[in-house]
Amino acid sequence: MPKPTAIDLLLISRYDSIYTYPVKMKDEFKKAQKDLTDSTEFYKLDLFVGLCFYLQGNADSALYLNQKVMDFCDRYPGTSALKANAWNHRSTLLQGVNQKDSSIACLHHAYNAVYQSDDRRELQSICINLADAYCQTGDLPQAAKYYRKALWVVDSLGSTNIKFSIYLGLAQTYANLHNFPLAHHYFDLAEQNPEHRLEHEKYIFANSKGNCLYFEEKYAEALPYFQQAYQVVQNFSQPSLSALVEANLGEIFTLLGKTDSAHYYLDKSCSYYMNEPTANEEVVFYINSLQAALALQEDKLATANYYLSKPYNPLRIGPSYIYLHNKRLMEYYARKKDFEKAYQYKIAVEQYDDSIRNVRSINSINEIDYRYNQDTTLLKRDILISNNQIKLSQQHNIIILVLALLIISVLLAILIFIHIRRKNEQRYNRQMALATQLRMENIRNRISPHYMFNVLNTVMPTFKQYSELAHPLQLLIQVLRGNLLASEKMAVELQEEIELVKNYIALRKETNPNTIHIEWEITEQVPLQTLIPSMSIQIPVENALKYAFEDNDEQTNTLSIHISKEDRNLSISIRDNGSGYDPGKHSNSKRSTGNGLKVLFRTIELLNSKNTEKIIFDIRNIGISDPSQHGTLVTITIPFNYQFNI
Repeated sequence: MPKPTAIDLLLISRYDSIYTYPVKMKDEFKKAQKDLTDSTEFYKLDLFVGLCFYLQGNADSALYLNQKVMDFCDRYPGTSALKANAWNHRSTLLQGVNQKDSSIACLHHAYNAVYQSDDRRELQSICINLADAYCQTGDLPQAAKYYRKALWVVDSLGSTNIKFSIYLGLAQTYANLHNFPLAHHYFDLAEQNPEHRLEHEKYIFANSKGNCLYFEEKYAEALPYFQQAYQVVQNFSQPSLSALVEANLGEIFTLLGKTDSAHYYLDKSCSYYMNEPTANEEVVFYINSLQAALALQEDKLATANYYLSKPYNPLRIGPSYIYLHNKRLMEYYARKKDFEKAYQYKIAVEQYDDSIRNVRSINSINEIDYRYNQDTTLLKRDILISNNQIKLSQQHNIIILVLALLIISVLLAILIFIHIRRKNEQRYNRQMALATQLRMENIRNRISPHYMFNVLNTVMPTFKQYSELAHPLQLLIQVLRGNLLASEKMAVELQEEIELVKNYIALRKETNPNTIHIEWEITEQVPLQTLIPSMSIQIPVENALKYAFEDNDEQTNTLSIHISKEDRNLSISIRDNGSGYDPGKHSNSKRSTGNGLKVLFRTIELLNSKNTEKIIFDIRNIGISDPSQHGTLVTITIPFNYQFNI
């Protein structure tokens, strides 16, 4: 195992301060970089400068620095340990913008990269982050699995300063599974662990213990832990954490009947989140629901109705929050003596309650099964070593008994799940179909006007300068017709997209025929009937023609479109030698609506959520990885077996 370098020791000594003083630490890391060359240590500091940007709310700068580190690792072999660190950091950045699936994928990349290196120190952190990520997506058995794997890694590496985090993670996981005896067991192990506590670890411990006691409905016991968390978080430069603990305190005081204190903390939390444009929609929904609960306790029905009537997207809100929201609506209508609506929400509460209990039961069974299998493997190994046939026989009988109980439990859980699913399936399908339809209607309504605006903006100079308009008008009609047809589809055939793009380029050349040289390269093996997301070539080409060559003085301005077949994927690359990709540069331009790439990213994200194999869409500034060149490179990789049905 490599010895820690001077930079490693600097980062270890400053790790807790990053969360408390991100601005100060960013400046210190940049100062340390001045004495370094273009080396692994230099780029390792870049990762932590990016983390400081992220904690200041500047995720774009953090992602930019992370990509610089990735490009360095791609250029130089033997940097697998740094690449694992970069993937690990990227997962944190994506988690912060609610891209949970992408965050987990990054962590698996980090897990694979660290095994290609002799330096395994990052492995324990990767396992913990994987466990945290799975915990946030609700996959609690996987969370417990990776926490236990992290514990094994710590013991294997002889580490002494990270068990607290693992015990705390296991405690949180079992609290979410409502396995409270096991949760308190790991809380006790964490509390008894002798290692030094970082400030943010003290905050997480107190807040997590408070949540566990809240789940147990021990509100008076939970209160001191939330107060302790609030005291610690006051030292951080992160108002969002303070607002979150204030919400927890407000809810506890409401449940304890202390309405004055509840108002104080809920008003402070609400003041932050309602004035924060990037606030998580689920958190805002949670705060509004807490305000409604407090109003109901004070019998202020008009105020309760105000908060309960606020619109929300059920697809972006967790089931436990909707369950509590429906309980408050049931109570509100009962007090209004509108018993018909109160009964409707009573049914909804019971359905959510059954669903939540069912998911929790299945997760508990899966976690017990994993833990049992892991413990049984270790026990069998010890029995073989000791060659104790009597204990082996006894253990065999226990295995049969436990397996029988597990099988019965799983079958029972499946029967309960099927029963509930059949009761709710038709209603659920109608809701999902309506939600999907509305989402796609929104996408179409945004992209079609955007595209028509750009096309009309292009052709208008032709009306002023030329008398012969027949050909450009014909091209305009073809382009508009192609766009309107494409906007009604989730996917189009490759040959339709190519025809749409060629018509658009031809229309551009009517206004300025000598501006840009277009190169097409389509290999013979490419099946032109392959489905691709509609306008996935059109939007990057359109952006390149509009922006890439504004500041370019070269005589040969070139745009190259290359389409080929690579194994089981269709590969598309769009490259120009213009000024390079600079996100946000044209946000205030009168020629830009800012919707093209945004809609394309969201469309691919929506499609990827329904597919195992993913579409990869990447756009980068060529000059960052190779200073001798300039321009923008857009790459799109589409599996041939990709499904476009939502």
